[in-house]
Amino acid sequence: MLLPLFAAAQTTAPMGILVSQRQGTVDWPTVHEENDLDFVYVMTTFGAAKTDERCGQNIERAFQAGFPVGCVHRYDRHFSAQGQLDNFKAAVKGFHMSLAPAVYVVVDAPYDINVKRFDMLLQLMEEEYGVKPLIMANQEAYLRYFSLERYAGYHVIIVSNGLRFPNTRYSIWEYTDKEKVAGIVEYVPGLKLNPTYKIENLKIKN
Repeated sequence: MLLPLFAAAQTTAPMGILVSQRQGTVDWPTVHEENDLDFVYVMTTFGAAKTDERCGQNIERAFQAGFPVGCVHRYDRHFSAQGQLDNFKAAVKGFHMSLAPAVYVVVDAPYDINVKRFDMLLQLMEEEYGVKPLIMANQEAYLRYFSLERYAGYHVIIVSNGLRFPNTRYSIWEYTDKEKVAGIVEYVPGLKLNPTYKIENLKIKN
């Protein structure tokens, strides 16, 4: 049974979820059949060496269930852009990724994110997949780093859990990390597409 916020939001914008190993085994046919969901993002890699242990299973089974699927890489300022791209490529190779990948930035103040390295990773991702990756960050990180004109062409996932609506531009809003979805035992982050966009805006052009 979906929470009221999730059901109500479905009337105004396409909805999705972000899954990772934290959700354990997912019953993807049930997720597809019993929820009003339009897309899925899968947590995939971290830095240059770590991989979500269920990413391959989640990518493929979500695709088989009928979802457009995108993958998320968590950026780490300590590792080279090429090393992080190589890790991501190895994790998604052979799986069906139909939505633009996303690069998740978690800012641990007072540390700098190493903007030059981050920009290089965005460039390498675009060269590899033929589409600009989404930038995923909370509102504070967005305003500090990504509200600049040079990022204007990128779609953005704003992480703003709870009922607070983003006061920045966004393509996808992660509005909660505690959504309840049929087919998944654990809570899962809920995603809401900006009503001015369509899923097709995020698809990889083959």
